[in-house]
Amino acid sequence: MVSVQDHCITLEGSASFIHEYLKYSVHSIIYQRGIYPSEDFLPEEYNGVPMMVSRNSKIKYCIEQIMGEVKELIMKQLIFKITVCFITLDKSEIIERWDFNIKPQYENEEVSTSYKPLPKIQSEIREVMRQIISTVSFLPCLEERCTFDIILHTASNVFVKHPIMLKEYLEEDAASIEIQNAQTLYLKQFSTGFNKVDTQVVYRKAEI
Repeated sequence: MVSVQDHCITLEGSASFIHEYLKYSVHSIIYQRGIYPSEDFLPEEYNGVPMMVSRNSKIKYCIEQIMGEVKELIMKQLIFKITVCFITLDKSEIIERWDFNIKPQYENEEVSTSYKPLPKIQSEIREVMRQIISTVSFLPCLEERCTFDIILHTASNVFVKHPIMLKEYLEEDAASIEIQNAQTLYLKQFSTGFNKVDTQVVYRKAEI
């Protein structure tokens, strides 16, 4: 999966790390938040952390396809955030969203390797994954039935440099995913040496 030589990773290796992190995060989050019945998920280990992964072929294909696209965009510095939204089926309101912010730590693609130790990268990712699993004890219950959507926040010239996306994705107004009466929970960051990723969840406060 990751290009490793003497504990160094390439830009492609960095994108692969983030691709895997995002893929398993989405599966874990939709499981933790009860978007689908728990029996629709199976246990799977990722980076030494037990995760729950959907066994629904359509959901697995959707997540894998989108995150595969994200991997390519990361390598081209054409994406800076991925958002997973939970949307009520009744009113089509976004009541919770998970933001994964991706920031490059290099100025040009001529940088060939990151010398950050591989075990350190893996350890940082494990810490974030464990936080994601534990958030269910902090977040309010989703009282309404919800579905989920994945939104890619890309560079303004993404359709010029990656024209195939014109056929696969619809443009959204960033303001449309804002949540009223919201609170934000910030999780830990991790870095590959090429990219820094921070994760946060924005959710609607429970009415008292």
